[in-house]
Amino acid sequence: MGDYAIRQIVYVTMLIIQVSGDMHSASADLASIFQMEQQVNNVLSELVSQTETKLGIIRQYLKEYEQSVINETMDDKNEFMERLAGNPIHAYRLMKRLYFDWQLIEKEIKTDNWQSTLIKLEEVRNNEKFPKEEDFLGATSALVRLQDTYELNITELVRGNLRGRQTHAELTALDCLFMGKHAFDEGAYARAVEWLEESYILAGLENNQTIRQDHIMEVIQQAIDKHDEALHEAQQRMAVLSDTKSFRLPLKEKPAVLQRNEMIRSRKYDKDDAAKFNALCRGESLLSEEILGQLKCWYETHKEPYLFLMPIKIEQNSIRPAIYTFHDVLNDLEIETIKELATPLLARAKVLAKQAGSKTTVSNVRTSKTAWLEDKLHPMLHRISQRIALVTGLKVNSSFDEAEILQVANYGIGGHYSPHHDYLMKGKTDEELGKMNARELATGDRIATFMFYLNDVERGGSTAFPRAGVAVKPVKGGAAFWYNLKRNGQGDPDTLHGACPVLLGHKWVSNKWIRETAQSFNRPCLLDPDE
Repeated sequence: MGDYAIRQIVYVTMLIIQVSGDMHSASADLASIFQMEQQVNNVLSELVSQTETKLGIIRQYLKEYEQSVINETMDDKNEFMERLAGNPIHAYRLMKRLYFDWQLIEKEIKTDNWQSTLIKLEEVRNNEKFPKEEDFLGATSALVRLQDTYELNITELVRGNLRGRQTHAELTALDCLFMGKHAFDEGAYARAVEWLEESYILAGLENNQTIRQDHIMEVIQQAIDKHDEALHEAQQRMAVLSDTKSFRLPLKEKPAVLQRNEMIRSRKYDKDDAAKFNALCRGESLLSEEILGQLKCWYETHKEPYLFLMPIKIEQNSIRPAIYTFHDVLNDLEIETIKELATPLLARAKVLAKQAGSKTTVSNVRTSKTAWLEDKLHPMLHRISQRIALVTGLKVNSSFDEAEILQVANYGIGGHYSPHHDYLMKGKTDEELGKMNARELATGDRIATFMFYLNDVERGGSTAFPRAGVAVKPVKGGAAFWYNLKRNGQGDPDTLHGACPVLLGHKWVSNKWIRETAQSFNRPCLLDPDE
């Protein structure tokens, strides 16, 4: 990489505080960061105004001088000066410039606007929400993730076109250089070449304003060489194993870009959960016409008086496993109250840690912030829990360990949650279960999930079930519901699900995980191993 490109990267890096941050993981934080940038803009605008005032005074001084001598130019310097000195008007204006005008210039020059500006900028920068290195890298990863998941055309993407929605946001050649470098560091060499080639094209259109084309070409060649080297190594490994039917090349050993390219070419989703997940996120249908014809919608009251005047609107998304959408189960006031209660409590989403001795760790497979709300926090939360009980026929009182308290999640830039199961205990060894809290074990596993959608998502953000072959689109006020456990008490592997990346807009959801033990009579077990 050339010196100029390195200086550009170092310059941007120096602007970032080198500590942990997670402002990219929730749209609630992003809104406040845009407001923070407005403060920075105001400070810099004030500096520009003050600087332009200084320059205006200096330019006026120079203009007056030029006007006094422009018509008196002579070859002989001494004769020229005598001509000026002999003119009383020139003499007056000379005295005025060097006495009166110069005082104004001297005052402006001595005034240090830069120092006061630095103090104001430092105040903004010290805000705990000021983006950190992790946020910059997180935003970069989000763009790459969105491009991969939705197979976005890179030329359209850098010009602000997000799956048919044209926006005013665009990337520069330097932005694309950063994206290419990030993809290169992640080992996605073909993806890196795409970004770098786009950077080269933009640099030409920009007349090399943000980065020069010759510097980009150096990086492109490096990425191409690395890609070809990785491809050659992969082909050699495959050749060695080709004569042995007992072995096959593990998918994880192949370069990430080769995995993706083969996936796109083959479109074989039957054994590839990740490929099916991405396909569902893009809106592709994986269900047969026969199964689609069996799905239905209906109103339900469960013979509950409360539901007679407002029956449940049920949409069937999948038959096996059974996945439903309940429409209009929350009103706007309830939604805004939940978000207001959760916003000050939002913290980076965590998952169970793999390391021994650690309970939770910040999630790299889930880019969101979450908050937990107890029913006693607000009377409305208790009413919502009662409504869930009426809709599902299950017990959900968190005070009696029938369910967990309400979780609220807000997804940020490209916010997603990789495919996972909601059950916590099924499939674990006795040793792993022995490390769990006794009360946790007594409540049983997560028998069911009730997920509220608190807003409509403009592009992306669906809940995709790759093994069921369906995706539930977020609809404000609605809720998705499914059982994580079969009637025989075993975990249902077909409930594998994930949150598709948010392509445009933002996403708020709220989860109520219902526990197993309290449902013994509401959903009794069956001995059928298939049910």
